[in-house]
Amino acid sequence: MNLQLTPEQVQLRESMARLFREQSSSARVRSAEPQGFDPALWRQLCELGIVTMRVPETAGGADMSLLDALLVAEEAGRHLACVPLAEAIVSARLLAALASDHASELLQLVLTGSRVTLLPVPLDQPGALLVPGASGAATVLACRADQVLVIDGTTLSGTLSALSADGSVVLNAEDRGRLQWRTLASGNDAVQAFVAAVEEWKLLKAALLVGLSAQAIGLAAAYSCERHQFGKAIGSFQGIAHPLADALTEVDGARLLTWHAAWAIARRTPQAAALVSMASWWSGQSACRAVARALHSFGGYGVSLEYDIQLYYRRARAWSLQAGDPQRELDKLADRLWSPDHVVPLPDAGEMPLEFGYGAGAEAFADQVRAFFRTHLTDELKAHAHHSVDGYHPAFNRQLADAGLLFPHWPKAHGGQDRSPFDMHALQAVFEEFGWQRITAPITNQVAQIVMRFASEEAKEEALPRFARGEALACLGFSEPSCGSDVFAAKTRAVQLPDGDWKIDGQKIFTTAANLADYVFLLARTNTEVAKHAGLTLFLVPMHLPGIEVHPVHTLQDERTNITYFADVRVPDRYRVGAVNAGTSVMSATLELEHSGDQYRLSYANMLEHALKWARHTLGDYGSQLEDKQVRRRLAKVAVHTTLAQDLCYRATWSVVAQAPDRAAYGPMSKLFSTEQYHRDALDLMELCAPHSLLASDEAAGLVELGYRQSIGMTIYGGTSEIHRSLIAEQGLGMPRSRT
Repeated sequence: MNLQLTPEQVQLRESMARLFREQSSSARVRSAEPQGFDPALWRQLCELGIVTMRVPETAGGADMSLLDALLVAEEAGRHLACVPLAEAIVSARLLAALASDHASELLQLVLTGSRVTLLPVPLDQPGALLVPGASGAATVLACRADQVLVIDGTTLSGTLSALSADGSVVLNAEDRGRLQWRTLASGNDAVQAFVAAVEEWKLLKAALLVGLSAQAIGLAAAYSCERHQFGKAIGSFQGIAHPLADALTEVDGARLLTWHAAWAIARRTPQAAALVSMASWWSGQSACRAVARALHSFGGYGVSLEYDIQLYYRRARAWSLQAGDPQRELDKLADRLWSPDHVVPLPDAGEMPLEFGYGAGAEAFADQVRAFFRTHLTDELKAHAHHSVDGYHPAFNRQLADAGLLFPHWPKAHGGQDRSPFDMHALQAVFEEFGWQRITAPITNQVAQIVMRFASEEAKEEALPRFARGEALACLGFSEPSCGSDVFAAKTRAVQLPDGDWKIDGQKIFTTAANLADYVFLLARTNTEVAKHAGLTLFLVPMHLPGIEVHPVHTLQDERTNITYFADVRVPDRYRVGAVNAGTSVMSATLELEHSGDQYRLSYANMLEHALKWARHTLGDYGSQLEDKQVRRRLAKVAVHTTLAQDLCYRATWSVVAQAPDRAAYGPMSKLFSTEQYHRDALDLMELCAPHSLLASDEAAGLVELGYRQSIGMTIYGGTSEIHRSLIAEQGLGMPRSRT
């Protein structure tokens, strides 16, 4: 993945942000509401060439990319620009593509400032129709059967949309009867061009909704810092901070999905049309939730017309419904995903500097890993496999190490191959594909990474080669029964003895793999006279030392974790990791590694595959369950969510590699969304597959049942969702600390 915009695109976004901030102020938006149109803003956009930015240079435009247009649309949405921007941009490009004499005449009018919009649904579709931004438009482009039509804007006599106040007109049957139109072009090529224009319109509308939502969240976050109750800024209350953190995560996902769709169009991937539908549907859903949460943060002021937040609340709902019932987009998505003969024409996206997925190199590495599993995963090993640490197999672990597949991202000096983080994403996906546990190696890796950075040379020389050869495992000793996720409240004590060794006493819970591990990465209190976070030290404690006892704790996910007791455990000082009482800085590095959602996302995506398998092979009222419209809609929603989870997880990885300035919140976002949405969708898929999902088995529905049990724990592992929401609010929105 690469999300780095070009310098020219950064400049474009900044200049558009400045323009709309100055020329689409709250006062201007309010004054334009009666007709839903700001003539002065429209003239300025026309003069700057924004309306015709996607028109080829040979036809008088700037021939800019789809991504460029998305960046402009997002800034327009952020400031509720009262112009039919999305409609005009795609209409102008469509007129250039049709290349008839009349189309060329109309394009010349657009180039000189004439207003044009388009009807995104077929003109002969039954029922009422909404024409976005139609109030005062000279021309409306529409499609019917095998014709592209041009409607005389002066014959539009419908009713203005009151909710959006953006000039959209609703036409009932009588209104449609008064329309005057003529054929602009006919035939398959013309209709295909129109359909492609609508697909681009959907993405631009999605970007408008992203900008609108982001601004609404920002307004609410700023208000939460200014407004005080009970002696505190209300942003420090989790009831305010956490819903906004959810909203920011969902809206960031919408932006990524919109960019992902544009990238897929540019690369002509098979998933491109499906991604357009995903972005279109999700942007509307996330926007409406985001502005509702934002408005709620203002309390009673939120519903007052004096406050701007209600403008965003109204516009979000209206924009998300301009193509009709969003459920229809889910139907289109299902066709695009699961009907192989369903072909959708798409626009030319132009240049695309971004990259999505983990890249060709990682794909090739994944093929290498698959070949290894096909060759070495015997029937005996398949029978031994289990999703928990019970699936650990010492001999196979050494085989993986010998093949360079245990820690291939490690430096060559420590036995690795210097593989990229995206190579590791690919590797973990193959492990999930073959049903091999992904617990012991990631935990050991997490410990080893910290050992490489902070441990003594003696500890490195002892432990790292053993880890690299697959001969040793590590576990984490952070949580305690009395403090849970508040690891800095640890009570396990480490006292330094006169000879320099340490004596450790205490207990740790949720020490997963401690029954197998050779080392525990232990957090202990070494100073009780200072603040709780200042008196901690970390140790890499060999598990064979006298005084350590491991007791099993079994979970509803059919997994074993442990509680581990330490009584008079004598640990040489060479096993100390980092300076004495400096454990907080080491822990920060440790937790940064843990605040990522990809290890959970893989299980989530796998659950969707099991549900799809169930739907394909289970009979329903219409043949297989996958032929049932309601089943397809529900599965399509989960497909959107798993794609969002992937994009958020990959962004978190990219941001660390690229040292992106806003990366602090990206890891928590990926973990929060992946696990919370996993749990919500597991609930729905359990219902969808019932009663088969009530049976624990290795069949498809039985594995959905396992996903249901796993998903609740994943909202707790690696820090609860509440912790991640607080981190997102603080680091992503600048809100006050919402934890004590």
